Amino acid sequence: MKKRKIAIILGSESDLKSGQCVKGLRFLLEQTEKELIEVVGIFIRSLHRNTEETLALLKELSALEMDAIIIGAGWANHLTGTSDAYLRYEIGNTRSVVVGVAFEDPKNEARTRAAIESIVHVPETQVAFHEYVGTEGFTRACQFAATEELPTIKKPEPRKTERFTLIQAIALAAA
Repeated sequence: MKKRKIAIILGSESDLKSGQCVKGLRFLLEQTEKELIEVVGIFIRSLHRNTEETLALLKELSALEMDAIIIGAGWANHLTGTSDAYLRYEIGNTRSVVVGVAFEDPKNEARTRAAIESIVHVPETQVAFHEYVGTEGFTRACQFAATEELPTIKKPEPRKTERFTLIQAIALAAA
């Protein structure tokens, strides 16, 4: 039986240090010790502050033929949806399932809600997100990535890009 290959990308070191990952990481360690999965790495990447490095990492993980990439961040979690879109539209990767996790901010519920909304309201996203929020959510995401049947990713059709002059845009907007 082929080992499932998993990577984890977290938006910041504070997401790792928050304690919300410990239980899930321990679960993954048990699975690696049983030789059921391979965790190729846990990476800290801020899409906002390390854009080029994040995109390079996604290319690298795609070339390694990851089965699942667990991506977690708090606040405005653009990392998850953008990673999914980049893998599908730019790289053409239909193998790696992105499993999204929204980390909780116990001091600010609005930030937790923003992390959730940033995952679930991406148009035509293929991110696997089953209320993976906080500690228990991260653990369930790890269990899903390691042991459950992963969904089939479809190659999406890109949207048409357009360019308008100011006058054309005004005419189109006013129509």
